Amino acid sequence: MPRNDKRSEVYNFLKERGWVPEKPYAQYSAEELSEIATLYGAVGRHPSNARKAREVPEYDDEVVRVDEQGREWLQEEVRKPAYPKPRGRRVLTYVDPGVRQETVQQSDGYIESFEVPGDRKNRTAEIKITLPSFQVGIYRDRRFPFRIHVYNGREGFNLYDVENFYGGAQLVPSECKRIYIENDLCYDIRSVVQAIRSEHRQMILQKGTAR
Repeated sequence: MPRNDKRSEVYNFLKERGWVPEKPYAQYSAEELSEIATLYGAVGRHPSNARKAREVPEYDDEVVRVDEQGREWLQEEVRKPAYPKPRGRRVLTYVDPGVRQETVQQSDGYIESFEVPGDRKNRTAEIKITLPSFQVGIYRDRRFPFRIHVYNGREGFNLYDVENFYGGAQLVPSECKRIYIENDLCYDIRSVVQAIRSEHRQMILQKGTAR
């Protein structure tokens, strides 16, 4: 596919996803558009099949790609650029009914006023969300039962995966330390693995004693 056709394809894909360009199309290079598309989950995939960047940390089991080490990536890692670059924006449109005031006179003479949703149905409004300049990567490794968050060389187990494994946050062993992988709260991989191994050894010893 010619370079210009690919650039226009990515540009149109971003526009369909709600991205608001900050300059004319002709001023965007293919590299710039590819970096913006990365934040929309379009790394290594055809734009029509790509996922949008998420607004909340909800991760599904859709595999974006599988690397040469066999790791299944659920979300690509995108590091902060070394210098400021244009950032994309998502635009969400919703119906705004407006507000109206209701007043109630109390028995003691005071008048209270409340704001309640209005009844306008044809008015729309927009919410503009500036996409972050970075994204924490998430992948599955068949050696571990938990998803792994990674950013800039630091890794940690998914917080909820570990807590579900033990049956709740209160039941997680105290030796399992929590760490931050950029903005994501996770469990330290080394401490969790050591805790699981310790429990395994304890179970073997108990079985041997019971015999």
